[in-house]
Amino acid sequence: MQIAEEMVGIVRGDASVSMYQFSAHPDSNLKFGEFVVARNREGEWVIGNVRKLENINWLLSEGKSTYHSLELDLSEYGESIEANEALIATVKVLGRVLSQGQGESAEVVPNRVPIPNGREVYRASDDLLKRIYNGGPGYIEIGTLLLREDVPIYLNVDELVSRHFAVLAVTGAGKSNTVAVMLGEIVERLRGTAIVLDPHGDYIKLSLPKTGREHVKVIEAKIKPEEMDGEELADLMEVQKNAAIQRNFLLKAWETVKHEKPQLGGREIIEELRLKLEKWATEREGSYWDEYRGGYRELEKIDSNTVGTITRLTMRISRFLRNYGHVLTSEDIVSQIEPGRVNVIDLGPLDEGQMKVVVGKLIQKVFEARVDYEKARKKLERIRDELRRGRAVKTSSLDREVEELERTMRDIKAKSAALAEPILLIVEEAHIFAPQGEKNDAVRILGRIAREGRKFGVGLGVVSQRPNKLNEDILSQTNTKIILRIVNPRDQDYVLKASEQLSEDLLRDIASLGKGEAVVVGQAISLPALVKIYNFRERGGDYGGEDIGVVSRWLRRAEAERREREIKEEYEEEGIDFDY
Repeated sequence: MQIAEEMVGIVRGDASVSMYQFSAHPDSNLKFGEFVVARNREGEWVIGNVRKLENINWLLSEGKSTYHSLELDLSEYGESIEANEALIATVKVLGRVLSQGQGESAEVVPNRVPIPNGREVYRASDDLLKRIYNGGPGYIEIGTLLLREDVPIYLNVDELVSRHFAVLAVTGAGKSNTVAVMLGEIVERLRGTAIVLDPHGDYIKLSLPKTGREHVKVIEAKIKPEEMDGEELADLMEVQKNAAIQRNFLLKAWETVKHEKPQLGGREIIEELRLKLEKWATEREGSYWDEYRGGYRELEKIDSNTVGTITRLTMRISRFLRNYGHVLTSEDIVSQIEPGRVNVIDLGPLDEGQMKVVVGKLIQKVFEARVDYEKARKKLERIRDELRRGRAVKTSSLDREVEELERTMRDIKAKSAALAEPILLIVEEAHIFAPQGEKNDAVRILGRIAREGRKFGVGLGVVSQRPNKLNEDILSQTNTKIILRIVNPRDQDYVLKASEQLSEDLLRDIASLGKGEAVVVGQAISLPALVKIYNFRERGGDYGGEDIGVVSRWLRRAEAERREREIKEEYEEEGIDFDY
């Protein structure tokens, strides 16, 4: 394995096990972020990253405080000025290089001794970097090293999914492109299953590079009201918590309707809810089903003020049906999720509050199904293993237990085959669903997936343009971070605080990144890296999420107006009336 390329400098000054400096060779053409290697005191190769470059001129650096003194020096020294230029590089040590297996890969382990002064520093070879960032059967390729276009960057998908990840950046920096590249690799290369929660329609046009839309399924977000309790329904209809009387009647009517008409769902059950409330308001009396007591109870006397309150509630329900009746359904969204596909949940028809309710319900059902399936599978494997080893005796009760476990697994697989295997959940605009300081069902279940998902094969990817608005507990559980350009200091500090692997020197890189460039750190990548993410469209894929194109639309309208004027003038010259 070739480790070093051309010599780029000589070690000088103070050095430790974690950093050193070197004077660069005049012809080295070093750049910030370059990978270099040198031998430590024990002769072992140590790889590092150039984190600082300083240009110093020894003739002009000491005691030259005014313009005129510098001007005098320039006239005195003439051409010898350039001969006294020096480039001093500061290197952050990443570790010792160890070859693995047949030399197909290389590992970087902690360095224990410093680099002595006088040692030569070399540019790390492409061969070495390819072996360090080596991929394999369970890896996806997302881009290349920013300074080495010939060195592809791979991510370990087991680590990426089981330990979760985050994609963070300002608007327009390339978040959707990055996610699209990852989805294409996961689904086309590994035949994985992904669910994308899409609030703004960024992925409804998703087309993968090799297979187009064959492995993409867009599922319109629908609301299945019969699965909700009264509090969730009140939140969905935006009945405020301080509207105690309205919420109280809504809850009572809802439990009554669900008890009396269990066969109803979707829009029909909401229509029945409105009719029940209208009946109470008209008759000024009625009875409701008390789930807790298991029987009917009489409503308290309904006076004229209460009638007005109930009427306003029925008007709110009518407005909800008018605006959102088309997204009410009795179908189960979870059953539409298919294995081996990107399942895009189009949340566009819903407003933000409704998104939170729908998403909370959806991901809870997905997670609970995965928990039930994995618990049943693991227990079934344990029982069969104990029987095979003679550590358990086959009995009728054990047979019943095995039958019950098998039934659980069959039922889940029949409902959605995708839930019988590991699944990746990607949450776009995650700060909407899991905002810092807010408690809701979506926050609760996302937090649980972040903490426990790896045990049950549920991976989590959070995507956000406002990291400091995102729940800190959830962000801190994402052990791989793909950070594109972030300029807001509060966002930068928040990401740093939530990232064990992100150092302040890497954080400084983030504000200077270009579109599609990222700092990648965490357990899914061998070493932190500055990466140029592949352009998804250039690779043959497509997705929505592009900017509207404000100027082009204005210019198209202006061109249409110009043509219209020309036509009008031609008609007038011919004495013909122009009909707009």
